[in-house]
Amino acid sequence: MSEPVTTIHWIDWTILGVYFCIIVAVGFWIARRQRSADDYYVGGRTMPGWAAGLSLFATSISTATFLAYPAHGFGGDWTRLVPGLMLPVVAIYLVSLVIPFYRSVVRVSAYEYLERRFGYPARVYAAVIYILTQLFRMGFVLFLMAKAIHTMTGWDLRTIIVVCGLATVVYTTLGGVRAVIWTDVLQSLILFGGGLGCLAILLFRPEGGPGHVLQIAYHAGKFKIADLSLDPTRASILVMMLYGLVQYGDNYSTHQTCVQRYLSVPSLRQARQGVWLGNLSCVLTWTLFLLIGTLLCSFYTIHPDQLPAEVAADQTKVFPYFMATQLPVGLVGLFLTAMCAAAMSSLDSAMNSLSLTTVKDLVLKWRPIVSERGQLILAKAVSCGWGLAGTCAALSMIRVEKALDFSITVFSILAGGMFGMFLLGFFARRAHAMGVYVGLVAGAAVSLWAATGELADAGLPLPAMLANVTFPFHVFLTAACSNAVSFGVGYLASRILPNRSQRDPAGLTVWTASR
Repeated sequence: MSEPVTTIHWIDWTILGVYFCIIVAVGFWIARRQRSADDYYVGGRTMPGWAAGLSLFATSISTATFLAYPAHGFGGDWTRLVPGLMLPVVAIYLVSLVIPFYRSVVRVSAYEYLERRFGYPARVYAAVIYILTQLFRMGFVLFLMAKAIHTMTGWDLRTIIVVCGLATVVYTTLGGVRAVIWTDVLQSLILFGGGLGCLAILLFRPEGGPGHVLQIAYHAGKFKIADLSLDPTRASILVMMLYGLVQYGDNYSTHQTCVQRYLSVPSLRQARQGVWLGNLSCVLTWTLFLLIGTLLCSFYTIHPDQLPAEVAADQTKVFPYFMATQLPVGLVGLFLTAMCAAAMSSLDSAMNSLSLTTVKDLVLKWRPIVSERGQLILAKAVSCGWGLAGTCAALSMIRVEKALDFSITVFSILAGGMFGMFLLGFFARRAHAMGVYVGLVAGAAVSLWAATGELADAGLPLPAMLANVTFPFHVFLTAACSNAVSFGVGYLASRILPNRSQRDPAGLTVWTASR
């Protein structure tokens, strides 16, 4: 394989250095204005809606966007975009029901709602699963970013992880959600600007210009957007649409990172505007990076001698290799910055939301701290701790990537049906704790069933019943099936089993909450 770029021009170094200086300075500047833990977690509820929306966008666009979407565009077609096209549909559900509801019944944590609706065990379960899955996601995103930059530059993986991880820890720990949102605004602009710069090069550098490269891609069938069959065992349009609806419905309804954005703005109107801005920005950016991958195929069709076979064999390496060998001075630095920003925008949001979940849902429940200053100090200490833990998780992936992938699979199983539990709380007046717990177990069982292949590949001994029964649908339908079962079984169980908790759902469903 051809060697990646190992020497970076001083202009590129300057761009990268200025970026790191700015984000750390933002953390120090905002830290002077904090007075309470709620200010640390929801920014005094004074953040502009457009800034919260761009923060949602930057959090959703991780390093995987830089690798997976160009890889799909290069080696396949545009079917990967179908789930993303469901995001505006999800946005209608969010702005109509979820956001007004949360702003009516929740103070800072999405999981405090579960306690009020179904009891404290539901809150603890959701909080713990969220903490563990986000921890591993932090490590994975940081690790992917380091691998991509290593492909471009040859820099040491551990050094990349430590520098980006520690810089994120500093500004997020100091500045809280205000620093997260304002740095996410900067990061979102860098992300999109870098993508546009690369698109221009791919369109205008090859001989024949945009018309020629687009024609090559069209004749190669690269713009196919969907498999129009309804086969549930393939990545058909039905499967991809259901995957997008459930995946993004779950993320934007139940993840603390999103709920914080809804609560950090001063009005419902601004929250709705932020969601639309963030969601449409995501769709536009996913389209942009798929197009980049498609044009990479055209570029290397025109210049086949410039793509080593070893790189072409691993489609996720094609885009980093292109950046390392084809981008001019300045754009290299911008893209290095953009890849750091993609990882750090996911990392900072996870750190702040993990701190909130740990402190508000777990620690203060058992060890109340009355003073605002004491809560603020605890919030910052926990945020710092989770940031360091995420950095360590990324470092450990260098050697035990399979073990951590296995852990993510396990926690995904345990989270199976979580969205169904929230939907029961939102919409089913007669749902109660016992019925919901039964539904949650059923949903997790479906997720386990779908994941048996991955668990077997990891060397985990499985019961014969599971080992011999395969999931009959495409893996992308796992979340849809597990949450449908969780909701359905939970609803029926709530009708059949006695409601021993005698909790009153008045004001705790979308039908009864005050608007």
